[in-house]
Amino acid sequence: MKNRFVSLALPVVFLLLMLPAARADIASASMQQNLETAFMRALSDPAEFRNTGVFQLLGYSADEIAQIGRITPRPAAITVRAESSSEAGTYDNIRVECTKVSYYNLTIDRVIFDFPRCRICLDELAQSRLRFLGSDLIKLKTEVSAADIARVFELVARARNLTSLRIKLEEEMARISGRVKRGLFVVDFNITGDTELIDAKTVAFRCDRMLLNRAVVPRNTVNAVFRTINPVFDARKTWLNLNIAKINIRRGMVETIATIERRKS
Repeated sequence: MKNRFVSLALPVVFLLLMLPAARADIASASMQQNLETAFMRALSDPAEFRNTGVFQLLGYSADEIAQIGRITPRPAAITVRAESSSEAGTYDNIRVECTKVSYYNLTIDRVIFDFPRCRICLDELAQSRLRFLGSDLIKLKTEVSAADIARVFELVARARNLTSLRIKLEEEMARISGRVKRGLFVVDFNITGDTELIDAKTVAFRCDRMLLNRAVVPRNTVNAVFRTINPVFDARKTWLNLNIAKINIRRGMVETIATIERRKS
């Protein structure tokens, strides 16, 4: 009888021991779903994006935050990974991976946002609304394909009488070719080069070689041309305190790693 009791009791004890873990897993899954829903809502709706409060926490003004709608990234899909801290609503990090993000006229293949050491209102999160109570920094990584860059370049190309524009991205090298019309003449051009991070705010294009109708253009002429083009990006002209850590040309894409930091007074 005793053995029979033990054999019946053991599974019950085992289930009781497992119950807290099972409840934690269910709560964790629920929290994960709420986070994904809340982030997707915030990244799809300019008003919700503004109302997250993250830019207020980073010290941006009301006028600056009013412009947030213009930079709301709109992803086709997202995945959220949260590293909870010991305090409820506090996270060591929340990583949001976005795919096919519509941004102005550009489609960004992949964007990763990291929110380290942040706090979120759990009551709002239960209603699928994202409201930050604490955040000091946003880390981001973007991957933009050659095809999407070419689509943006096409708008510039039309304005400058450029045709047959092609962009090929290899490891640490970009090849740009096409034709430019000057009066009655059409000139074939071919440019090879790489991006160069001048400082945390400024990106230039370093042209290693330029051909016009297959003839090599002298270095002093190339330098003169690119003095009028560079920098290709200057974060000082934006209201965000954006600092670029790396920008690299990879095979088929351009990869950028940066941070959005507290607004400087």
